[in-house]
Order: sequence, then structure tokens, then C-alpha cells
Amino acid sequence: MRRALRVVAALICAGLIAAACSSKPTAHTSTTTTGGSHTTTTTATSVPPTTASTTTTTGIAACAQVTATPGQTQGAAGTIVGTITLTPVGSVTCTMEGYPALTRFSSSGATVPITVVDGLTVNLSGPPTQPPSPLTLTSGQQAEFTFEYSDVVTGSETSCASSTGLTVTSPGASVASAQVPLTMAPCNNATVEVSPVYAASSAG
Repeated sequence: MRRALRVVAALICAGLIAAACSSKPTAHTSTTTTGGSHTTTTTATSVPPTTASTTTTTGIAACAQVTATPGQTQGAAGTIVGTITLTPVGSVTCTMEGYPALTRFSSSGATVPITVVDGLTVNLSGPPTQPPSPLTLTSGQQAEFTFEYSDVVTGSETSCASSTGLTVTSPGASVASAQVPLTMAPCNNATVEVSPVYAASSAG
């Protein structure tokens, strides 16, 4: 009887050992989606997964408000071309990307119609002709954009409404700049073409 019990006990122990040996770590696959691409990482459940160092880019806020400063304006063959420099209000680092919005004003402060078109058609070179790209500005740095318009009447137009003031809202901004003196008389439905913002030549 004792021998039979020992045999049973031996069989039970052998079964437990076999079960322990067959209990191997089970691998699982986790998929992380980042910026439209998929990164697959495989780890074993019985071993703490190694945490890879991930660089997280902290978003920089858009420049909430700017000060606008008109630059030199030139005209040739009925096309007027000029630049406006944008200086962020405050000393924080901020970003811009894209095209500015413009609002025209008369000498009495009334708004004057304007049709703003993104992109220039005048034959220029350099930053004004490049596509929009992110621009990060720190304290003291400035952005700039180029504008153009025709002062030649088209179609049924007999005159082109003139304005004496302008405000600029930079891309992503929530508040327009203060009004600055700038006389404009764009024709063709008051169309003014603008370039994307780019780093001002006087910056850094």
C-alpha cells in the first residue's frame, strides 16, 4: 500500500514539473500608431517590457498677435508689390505657417472691400515664392510677407476703391494687428495677392 502511494505521489510530482516546464512566457504584440505610421513592438509578458526612449515634440503656440510694419512699395507695368514685416507681441516663442489675412480701412475708419488671394503671380524669386513652411520666432525675431496687386481697371471697372489703412492677422493668430497707414487701390475686384509668411531678412 505504501509503495502504491509513493508511485502515485511520484506521478503527481512529475505532472507538476511538466506543467511548470511548459509554462513559458507568452509573447504579445502591441501596435502604436504615430503620425500615420505604425510601429510594432513585441515583448514577453513574464518580463517587464523595455521602455524605449521617445522624443515628444512639444507644440509651440501660434503667434497670438503681431505688430505690422509696412516696408517699401514698388510699382511697374501696373503691378504694385510691397512687403509687410510682422513682429510678435510679447516675448514668448511662437510659430507661424501659412498666409496672412488683411483688412482695409478708409481715412474715416470704415472697412473697404478687399479680396485676398493666397499666392503671388508676379515674377519674383526667393522666400515669397516658396510654399508655406513652419516659422518659429523667438523674442526679437520677425516674419515678413509680400503682397501684390494691380492698379489697372479691368472689365467694367471705372475706378478702384482706395484705402489708407490696413490691419494684418498672421496665420493662426486670434487678434488682428493695430491699423497701420498704407495707401492701396487694388483693382480687379480689389484683389490683393499675398505670399506665405517667411523669416524677415533683418531677423537673426
